[in-house]
Amino acid sequence: MATYRVQIGFQLDSTLPRDVVTISPHFNGDNPQALGDAVKNNLIGFGALGPTMPFTVKVYDAIKPPPNYPLYTVANGTGAATTAKPREVAMCLSYYSTWNRPTYRGRLYIPAGLIPGGLALRPTQSQIDAVLLWKTVFTNSMPAGHNWVIYSAKRGQADGVSHVWVDDEWDTVRSRGLKSTMRTTQNVP
Repeated sequence: MATYRVQIGFQLDSTLPRDVVTISPHFNGDNPQALGDAVKNNLIGFGALGPTMPFTVKVYDAIKPPPNYPLYTVANGTGAATTAKPREVAMCLSYYSTWNRPTYRGRLYIPAGLIPGGLALRPTQSQIDAVLLWKTVFTNSMPAGHNWVIYSAKRGQADGVSHVWVDDEWDTVRSRGLKSTMRTTQNVP
């Protein structure tokens, strides 16, 4: 049984490599191709995304030291999806295995552009529910013997996800921001 890191990259707003927004869940299993195909199929069938959303799924050995090349890569669509929300804004899908304490919990930051509804001071209950549904992408129709896990490099162990939660606060992932395209400067009297 191996532990895999599945990097899901969504190409947003341009085809530049810097505009790929990623989330990286971990899985236990023994077939990287079957796992990658299952994640791809779940993403295509996921109502918030649909079959035209461009994305790439790369499956890596989570334990192998660098250089660590993908064991399997599969893509859906081409080009980039256009979003109308700041890419730094996200909602956190938090999860844990048995105990909600460090090294037994993880989080995935789901971009606001992939969450239905507008931005307000706090996310709505329907937006929270939409982010909670992402668990189905990682659990439904997985190949036999494959399951979503929390991988702790510190403990050198992977444990199955037992609980998920989403709170009513937006999160910020600064590294997902756009690069500036202009600057306005003024003199101070």
